[in-house]
Amino acid sequence: MKPKPRFNQKINLTIQRLGIYGEGVGYWHGYTVFVEGALPGEVIQARLCERKKAYGRAATLSCSRLSPHRVLPSCPLFGRCGGCQIMHLDYNEQLVLKRQRVIDSLERIGKLKGIEVLPCLPSPSSLHYRNKIQLPVVPSENGLKIGLYARNSHDLVEMEKCFIHAPLGEKVLERLLPLLKASSVTAYDPKTGSGELRYLLIKSALSTDQAMVILVTKGAPSRELCAFAHALKETCGEVRGVVRNENESADNTVLGSSYQLLVGEGAIEERLLGLSFKVSPASFFQVNPLQAEVLYKQALSLADLQGDETLLDAYCGVGALSLLMAQRAGKVLGIDCVSQAIADAKNNAQNNQICNVEFACGLAEEFIPTLRSLDVALLNPPRRGCDSSLLQRLSELAPRRILYISCDPATLARDLAFLNERGFSIDTVQPFDMFPQTAHVETLVCLDRDFVQSRVTL
Repeated sequence: MKPKPRFNQKINLTIQRLGIYGEGVGYWHGYTVFVEGALPGEVIQARLCERKKAYGRAATLSCSRLSPHRVLPSCPLFGRCGGCQIMHLDYNEQLVLKRQRVIDSLERIGKLKGIEVLPCLPSPSSLHYRNKIQLPVVPSENGLKIGLYARNSHDLVEMEKCFIHAPLGEKVLERLLPLLKASSVTAYDPKTGSGELRYLLIKSALSTDQAMVILVTKGAPSRELCAFAHALKETCGEVRGVVRNENESADNTVLGSSYQLLVGEGAIEERLLGLSFKVSPASFFQVNPLQAEVLYKQALSLADLQGDETLLDAYCGVGALSLLMAQRAGKVLGIDCVSQAIADAKNNAQNNQICNVEFACGLAEEFIPTLRSLDVALLNPPRRGCDSSLLQRLSELAPRRILYISCDPATLARDLAFLNERGFSIDTVQPFDMFPQTAHVETLVCLDRDFVQSRVTL
């Protein structure tokens, strides 16, 4: 039997790779050990601080060989704040390791050997790219404080500047903080259930210089909160509106389902590839719009639409890709389970004068069985991937091409294996760095039907 280290034991490790959360991974006599902050190729001595049956976690004590790709992080809070995981890694090497993560997932989880994975495409900006700011608010001795949670904890790291937030969001935050701290708005205290403000969100649009602020609260809005919202709108001209989200949950859920406009307009406008899109508080929109344009251009190219196809966009959000595809397809069907996103998608179609697209609210796995035929399918699911019933029905419809956009290589590999077993060959695997300085990677995959199969008719 292979030995396992004892809790608090000092061990020597050579870091082999990065884990899915950006931590270094080494092996001690075959026992897997995760080390936060360690990079591949580094030789370290570490102390085991958590011991489980299958793996352990350790903290670095010393390093006898540093990675040549280790760099000084841009942010002074790196290592304390949990927002970025690999800012200490040279950006070009970040791209290399993100591609490798996709390869490893395809081989290990999907059992898909020999699939060519193209080099990860860099983001146009590796810093100051994120158009969404989400910050928890907690009580303090002087009223309240705002920041980001430390990694794997609910200890708040107070901050007033973030190096991955887009400049407009940072500008709004800079104006907002002194107003909020000078107000009488109270922070929600989960221990006592008292207080009001739980989270602060800022959404910004790069192309139009518009911003929206979302205040997540417990209970009805107080006079103090409404006064703060009006003061912010008057002080910061880029803020088109301030919206309240009511969250009564006792857990760590960020957003509730109820929204209320406090002042101004309830949406902002973003433009991508010549189209304009209304973005509401509850709607999903890519957080890195410049890189989203790169991804969407590649998706349009791979779709290879001739003008007469029927295309399904499952998980369509506010309809960005649906409308772009509709300019080249015969008919596009968009489906999403968020009602506000579908309302925005319909408005976006009307505002862009695109008529060959239909949007419906519901679960994609319940909608697909109603289809009679399909030429191209576009899948862009959340992190959990696609429901197997959706993939099964999709394989029965036998579209000539499937485009799959994924934010999680593990569930992507699982779903690709499912489709591959049912007659779809994997033609292109293109990773994109949608989230620089973090361990996350976005992947676009093009699958083609291997053989001609008669269409299913209901």
